[in-house]
Amino acid sequence: MITVTWKTAEGESGEVQLVGDDKWTFGRADGSETPTVSVDHPLISRSALVIRDAGPGPVVFRGQRDNGAKVALISVIGSVTLIDEGTASNLSAEENRVELSMDGEVLVTVDIAFDDRGTVVERQQADDA
Repeated sequence: MITVTWKTAEGESGEVQLVGDDKWTFGRADGSETPTVSVDHPLISRSALVIRDAGPGPVVFRGQRDNGAKVALISVIGSVTLIDEGTASNLSAEENRVELSMDGEVLVTVDIAFDDRGTVVERQQADDA
């Protein structure tokens, strides 16, 4: 299980638990799929951020087009790793915060908590034992 906690620039906040194929999304609400957290901003993509479970831990996908936006993974010690447009990045116990900012303003901050479950191979071996 993954726990996703978020806070937007407008002061909205919330928490949701993801199980199985569940996903958490942030983006504009004018698409075919309504995001978990929507924003009314013309430069934000419909699926700007997607967080879901994958293997040993969660993955964040940056669907946000450039448009001056930055998506960053932030570690517990404050180091920053930028995520390129159209790519995904694995989260870890050390890098478990995601921020989407535009023109220097942080639009959403997302904290992700999860248990380390080992790799897929390690879990399959444990199931076979």
